[in-house]
Amino acid sequence: MTGQEYIEINGGKPLSGSVCVQGSKNAILPMLAASLLPETGCSVIRNVPPLNDILVAFDIMRHVGAKVEYFPNEKVVCVDATHLSRSDLPEHLTCRLRASVLFIPPLLNRLGEIRLPSVGGCPLGARNLNYHYRGFARLGASITNEDCFVISGENFQGAGMYLDYPSHTGTENLMMASCFSKGESVIENAASDPEIFDFAQFLIKMGAKIHGLGTRTLTIEGGGVLYPIDYYAMNDRLDAGLFMMAAGIAGGKVSIIGVAPGDLRILIEKMQQMGVEIGINGHVLDVSSPGKHLRPVNVLTCPYPGFATDFQPAIMALTCVADGQSYIRERIFDKRFSHVEELRKLGASIDLDAEDGLAIVNGPTLFTGAETHPDNIRAASCILLAGLACPEPTIIRNVYQLGRGHFDIQSRFEQIGAHVEICNG
Repeated sequence: MTGQEYIEINGGKPLSGSVCVQGSKNAILPMLAASLLPETGCSVIRNVPPLNDILVAFDIMRHVGAKVEYFPNEKVVCVDATHLSRSDLPEHLTCRLRASVLFIPPLLNRLGEIRLPSVGGCPLGARNLNYHYRGFARLGASITNEDCFVISGENFQGAGMYLDYPSHTGTENLMMASCFSKGESVIENAASDPEIFDFAQFLIKMGAKIHGLGTRTLTIEGGGVLYPIDYYAMNDRLDAGLFMMAAGIAGGKVSIIGVAPGDLRILIEKMQQMGVEIGINGHVLDVSSPGKHLRPVNVLTCPYPGFATDFQPAIMALTCVADGQSYIRERIFDKRFSHVEELRKLGASIDLDAEDGLAIVNGPTLFTGAETHPDNIRAASCILLAGLACPEPTIIRNVYQLGRGHFDIQSRFEQIGAHVEICNG
């Protein structure tokens, strides 16, 4: 997708049909980093969609000397990290990908040093990396920060580590580093998201010894050899949630194929509270909705297993068409409300107290068409959903953001009867 492209949505029509869930970006990105840990041989990761963030990760891996072969039709990537040669990460790539920090442990282990400039991703406010660096220091790394962060060291030893916040990438980083640190490491207040579990299974298949999965305390017995593997990554619950809420806001009935219902139970419950019918048939969700006269709902974002902050913008779009006031509190990111101004362009009535992390959505909204410029993946998803309920054309600029988290948007929405078109100009 180029910077000149935009998305045009012509909504106001109910949806019908089936759609398959893509592979999980947030599970795959740490797997790509960990595929640099084995000293010889090729690792194969399957179910890898061609998302913009994943393609940037491939470029970073090639920059440091890994051989990366990607087969987008098969959704398969093969990584050979036998001949890593560089430990400096290029800023023109790291500024586009916050997950660049996940390359710290493998390069630290393989090359003894990593130089990391600024990292990018979604502009969501304070997302401190200090607890990453403190954890590396506990394991024996030396850290300096002049024009960029330089992390170096060797002969790492296991240690006890505590995360001030159960960070997704912080947990993954310290898990990886603990795998090559001799002795026992304990990570307390670790994240327990499904993607963390899947990534841990990836490391365990490589030869790691990790205990306590699904809890807030992880114990890793480090120092063993890690081997290349063949692994099928989990499906993306955030992608599944997008299509669930698409059916909820547009109306109609959509079958979503490739879902782990247990990973989505809070979203399912909130949507059911609003009056959306969700039938669970194994790993298929059948979502039926009238698309209007939904009930208002209260949402509070929390670390997993609470309501995911990544779902907050999308469910805000859904509450716009509910009959009454919905209260949405954001407790994870202090700048997660950038989509509010974009929703207002479409006619939404939202009272915002950003300092208190509270948005009050006054429904129902009769959306009107407008041009929007969402600044992150989830904000773009929010506007896409609002566009599905809008009878006039809705324009989304900054198409790159949506492609960071969801692939082949146009054809996948066309499958279920939506008019979502990527245009040039």
